[in-house]
Amino acid sequence: MIRRLYSLVFIRDTQKRKVLLGFKKRGFGKFKWNGLGGKVHPGEPILDGAKREVKEEACVELDNLRYVGYLEFQFEYDMNDIMATHVFCTDNYSGEISETEEIRPQWFGYDEIPFDKMWKDDKFWFHYMLSDKLFKGFFLFKSDQETIIHYELNEVEKLE
Repeated sequence: MIRRLYSLVFIRDTQKRKVLLGFKKRGFGKFKWNGLGGKVHPGEPILDGAKREVKEEACVELDNLRYVGYLEFQFEYDMNDIMATHVFCTDNYSGEISETEEIRPQWFGYDEIPFDKMWKDDKFWFHYMLSDKLFKGFFLFKSDQETIIHYELNEVEKLE
C-alpha cells in the first residue's frame, strides 16, 4: 500500500464567518471548489508543504496553521494508493490573495458553501473544520471520483 502525503488548508475569517475556497482550473479535482494545498514533496515536513502549496496557489504566506483533521482517500481504479491528507486551518495570512494558473480563490460564507460543486466527501466533515473540532476519516470512491462507496468518519480528542 502506497500512502501519498497531501495537505489541505482552509483560510478562514471567523469574525465574518467566511472561508476561502479555490476553484481548481487544472489537474486532479479540476472544476471543483476545494481548500488550498496539494502534494507534500518527499522529505518535506507536512507544514512546510502546506505553506508552500498555499503560496503557489493563492500568493499568500501563512502563519499559525492548526492541524484539525486527517483524511484518507482511496479510489477503485487504484486500490494500492491512499491519499493521506492532513487538514489545516488558519485565521492568519499575509499578502494579497490572488488568482493563479491553477486556482481561482473566493470567499464563501459558512452558510453558502458550494457543496454541489465540491468533492462529495466535504459535506460530511466540513462542519468539523469550521467549528474547530478534530476529526479523522476514510473515503472510498468509485472510479468516477464522484460516488462514495464507503466511508468512516469520527470526531477525535487528538491528532498525532
